[in-house]
Amino acid sequence: MTVAELLAKFPRERTWLLPALQAVQRAQRYLSPDALETVAAHLRVPKSEVWGVASHYPELRLAPLGRRLVRVCAGVSCRVRGGRELLAACERRLGVRAGQTTPDGAVTLEELDCGFACAVAPVVEIDHAYRGRVTPDALDALLTAPTPSHATASTPPRVALPPAPTAGSPAARFAGLRREAERRRTGARLAVGMGTCGLAVGARQTFEALRVEVQRRGLPFTVVASGCNGMCWAQPVVEVLRDGRPRLTTGPVAAAAVPRLLNALAANPAAAPDVGAEWLPRQRRVLLERCGLANPGDIADAIRHGTYATLVHALEGGPEVVIEEVRAAGLAGRGGAYFPTAVKWAACRAAKGAPKYLVVNGEEGEPGIFKDRHLMEGDPHRLLEAVLLAAYAAGASRAILYVHGEAELSAERLRVAVAQAREWGLLGERILGSDLSLDVELRRGAGGFVLGEETALLESIEGHRAMPRTRPPFPVESGLWGKPTVINNVETLCAVPSIVAEGGAWFASLGRGGGTKLFGLSGHVRCPGLVEVELGTTLRTLTAELGGGSSTGRPLRAAVLGGPSGSVVPARQFDEPLVPRGPVSPGTGGVVALDEGASVADAVRTLLAFNMRESCGKCTPCREGTARLLRVLDGPVERERVSSLAEVIQVASLCGLGQAAPLAVLSALAEFPGEFGLS
Repeated sequence: MTVAELLAKFPRERTWLLPALQAVQRAQRYLSPDALETVAAHLRVPKSEVWGVASHYPELRLAPLGRRLVRVCAGVSCRVRGGRELLAACERRLGVRAGQTTPDGAVTLEELDCGFACAVAPVVEIDHAYRGRVTPDALDALLTAPTPSHATASTPPRVALPPAPTAGSPAARFAGLRREAERRRTGARLAVGMGTCGLAVGARQTFEALRVEVQRRGLPFTVVASGCNGMCWAQPVVEVLRDGRPRLTTGPVAAAAVPRLLNALAANPAAAPDVGAEWLPRQRRVLLERCGLANPGDIADAIRHGTYATLVHALEGGPEVVIEEVRAAGLAGRGGAYFPTAVKWAACRAAKGAPKYLVVNGEEGEPGIFKDRHLMEGDPHRLLEAVLLAAYAAGASRAILYVHGEAELSAERLRVAVAQAREWGLLGERILGSDLSLDVELRRGAGGFVLGEETALLESIEGHRAMPRTRPPFPVESGLWGKPTVINNVETLCAVPSIVAEGGAWFASLGRGGGTKLFGLSGHVRCPGLVEVELGTTLRTLTAELGGGSSTGRPLRAAVLGGPSGSVVPARQFDEPLVPRGPVSPGTGGVVALDEGASVADAVRTLLAFNMRESCGKCTPCREGTARLLRVLDGPVERERVSSLAEVIQVASLCGLGQAAPLAVLSALAEFPGEFGLS
């Protein structure tokens, strides 16, 4: 197919520039000058601006690759688990440095900022397929193995359409859907954790072995692909789910261990090791309650687990009730800024202009952060119900799900969920016969940490370089194409169904107020994974109780909290409660534990170098200041010089990327001056 034929499906509007470039790159593996000119002509965008967009996003490529692409993660989580040694071993094995292609054109080797599978570090990506817990001894086999399948997970079977209700209230129509969902109940199930982390360590092979062996033995189980329940450390995980009985969580279950597991279940199900019996009850699981249990590819299973029921009740109470419950809950944005969610929704509802938009920020481009991917992979229908509730409250009629360009599994499961919800009458015009109508569109990003800034995200959707806008006006007044727009991240929205169902006061009563928070644990902990706890918990609880303590036997000296925009927290502060704007803020929720043997200075340089590369370049303090600060750290460090330069970057940068970029440096310098040659 020619580039022109490939582009024919895209309307000739600038908003389709990034999707068009991505489509061409998928087909040709890079963007040639001729392809860029063809895109420019089709979309009627100046060539220079097409080039500007193509050269802006990290995932778009302007040069050809080798026949195979090998990328080794060098983010902090992987570095402390041996990622640097893996990269060096690949360079020796292939005879090239990172960023180069072998002379025969066979392999391109690259350093990856983050694979977002931090809990199974170190990670190597080969032709877009992740491999986790990789050791140097396994490299030869990985590099010489056939190209792995690019399929993200097992393709879910098509869910048959329910009988179409033609009359009745939303509650009556939904009752019909629920009856149909119950009619399709399958009984006992073996749910394999096939999230990104599980797939990286063999969950696909476990799934296939279970499916074949269960069928061969004629056992009364249905084998399904679920998301990860947060126990990344135990992957591949198998959940044994039987109606009326407690869940049994066992793992790791390699494909070779499947016969032994089935033998144990046949002889005495209670005898199978339950690795989740102590770990799961230590949490307050609200957003994660269905991850690992529900089948993300089956809307009937989602409805059986209670999804969309809250929406039906909300349609009877009115949008103002939804806003007031969210206000009473004290729900604040979980992307790191902690801005009150209800304030955004109420302002958008009151704003003039139509149509109004809801944008879901699922970009999650911060190294060390992987919470939103777990939610999208494990419970996509929960997110869709949250989107419906938010759109209903804010008065939006159009929603855009903006998902990271390399989060293939998240995007695929959302694509399936959106299609099923539309077929079952839960998306589209006059949902369940109500006055609520919502059109949902899936868009993919192409990298860029700055996309966490909401106006940069809007610029990207409109077909521009991802650069923040000056404010005011704020997006709720003038956002996407100048229309009132609400932007929320995935974790924030996923709290909404429970808030509306249980009441805002209930959510506000959890912990020290403000509900629960997701934390991704990685680095030097024995049990890396995703946990959900009440706000106000401590790093001691996260690393010692839920994380299982140090994985090396050496004491933990620090934790990188909140990714590149976060700080380095010393062990002496591990008992401080994690509350927004407190002495130790939870930030976005990433925790990378560092033991006594880890270099804090190396971790800080890694984070700052990432911020420097990810600067959009719009404002000088961020563009030039981060590069200069990195050079300062590479030479003899002068405390006063670092402080003054950091102050300029923080005060004068246009958006949060620059404003937060020096935080890790300043906190590390204050707590670990010896690492920088200071006393």
